[in-house]
Amino acid sequence: MRPSTMPERTTVKVRIPAVFLVSAFAWLLTTPLLLAQSVGCSPEETAALLSPADPAYDDAIELARTLSEHGFTINCVLTSKLGGLFNGLEGAALFRTTDGDFDALFLPKPKTFADLKIVERQLKKGFAYFFAGKPRSWSANRLESVRREYFINRGSQLLVLSDDPLRTKLESVLNPQ
Repeated sequence: MRPSTMPERTTVKVRIPAVFLVSAFAWLLTTPLLLAQSVGCSPEETAALLSPADPAYDDAIELARTLSEHGFTINCVLTSKLGGLFNGLEGAALFRTTDGDFDALFLPKPKTFADLKIVERQLKKGFAYFFAGKPRSWSANRLESVRREYFINRGSQLLVLSDDPLRTKLESVLNPQ
């Protein structure tokens, strides 16, 4: 009877590129937001979730993270219909929160909305908003709404919403005095 021979153990060292580790870490940080953004969406809304391929995605996730850190519950981050309102926008997102909904328009950094002037006119049935300065508005240069709209200018972000209590809460978090 022959004595059994145990194969020799060998150790293999695997080097993981730093880029992979950074990517994995970033994925771990954003995954809870990605999963959370669809939790409060209706089945119809899940088709309109803001895609990671959208140019405004990173800015939208950053804004969602900031709001979450200040007590906002983000139910959904969707593609906004206001994405074509201004020339040169990186993109736009519609945020559904437990406090209300708002649109966020994003310019590529370092561009800002600092030179944008917004003029409100009351109509028989609602409001009209006209824009001057930069960034330039689309050719109609008009936004109409049955409700009063509020605009929060936050550098390269412009938030558009029609809920005054939500405006007050967002301003206290995003533009504290």
